[in-house]
Amino acid sequence: MNAVCLPDHLTPLLMHLEPLLAAAEHYALGEPVQLAWSESAVVDMDVDGRRFTVAFDAPEPVNQEDDVTGYVVHDQWLAPYPTLTDIQQQVAATPSMVVCGLPTEQGCVDVWHHDGEARAVYCHHTGACDAQRAMLLAALALDYPLEDAVTLARAYARRYVFATDGDAGPTWPVDHRLFPRPLTANHPEVVDLGWQCTATAVAAFAPVDRTKLALYPVVDSAEWVEKVLASGVMTTQLRIKDPQAPALSSQIARIVAAGEAHQAQVFVNDYWQLAIEHGAYGVHLGQEDLETADLAAIAEAGLRLGLSTHGYYEILRAAEFSPSYIALGHIFPTTTKSMPSKPQGVNRLALYQKLIGDAFPTVAIGGIDLSRAEKVWRTGVSSVAVVRAITEAEDTAQAVADFQQVLVREVKGVPDHDQ
Repeated sequence: MNAVCLPDHLTPLLMHLEPLLAAAEHYALGEPVQLAWSESAVVDMDVDGRRFTVAFDAPEPVNQEDDVTGYVVHDQWLAPYPTLTDIQQQVAATPSMVVCGLPTEQGCVDVWHHDGEARAVYCHHTGACDAQRAMLLAALALDYPLEDAVTLARAYARRYVFATDGDAGPTWPVDHRLFPRPLTANHPEVVDLGWQCTATAVAAFAPVDRTKLALYPVVDSAEWVEKVLASGVMTTQLRIKDPQAPALSSQIARIVAAGEAHQAQVFVNDYWQLAIEHGAYGVHLGQEDLETADLAAIAEAGLRLGLSTHGYYEILRAAEFSPSYIALGHIFPTTTKSMPSKPQGVNRLALYQKLIGDAFPTVAIGGIDLSRAEKVWRTGVSSVAVVRAITEAEDTAQAVADFQQVLVREVKGVPDHDQ
């Protein structure tokens, strides 16, 4: 069982923590969390066997022992405020530093450290500080990554913004209007705020045909692409992990031809330069590619773009670039790819889908087989990506048919693959 140990001066957080953890238990979002008291001046946390501390407005990072790491959250501000440019540099250099609610002329910014750089979300209405602190602790206790904990904390602190008739809204944030926006090159206020971005702004990507979504096999050869298309699949992806693979360029040329022959949506994983060169239908990229790929060139070439995400912040960050679809994963444990994140599970997937709504098509991916497909599909996702369930099936055509029988929705009494 995970644990949050509060010092006496943070007792007021209980009015938020207790209902938040009850909501998390209702949604089955993680391991149970025990609330206790600490005699120290900081919050002591035990999450999945990892011990760390969270200090609010402590002057220095808190590290009580060599095996204990901590976050120092700065969320109390007095004028004159530091500039966002200065804060960005400080957080980039200080992994333990978390900045919440930094005032700007028109709103507030939350900033945290990620792999040697600073990342941030921004909104115009701050919300309540105690609510923000409580959700930050609750999300960390549920083993959400820091970026999701900070993002959820701001959304929860703002849940009164769109409330009516005195109702504070659902305990767990679900309304997309409550969530802050990541500061990216595509944010309209990023220059005025003074936030430095490595990526470049880009126009919205061309849409996919939603009627051709549902089953989305991810395969590792042109031969497999041709095979699944011949079995009736209308959307698929070529994922060859080795960039030095022989005949990589010819493989991509081959799948482009196959996609055109079947009038199907065939995506190339990672190799966006070759995808542009051969006139592919679309390209699928990971979050790390947003910093390195030439998104403008991909858009100008008319290619569709799918983006991988692994939680709240990455979903919101992907949305800033207006992709053709957003992939959500990994849902279950998978052996087909080394993943830095933990499996999301169906319950978190359902909340991610609610956050996205109809704004973008969605693709659930990771460890999905036929036995799991129906409960994944019921979350409302637009498509279900599968790998081994197709490539290791004894009869490919039958496996495709079995999935297609499950991945159907009723629209006004008529079965369809699109809502």
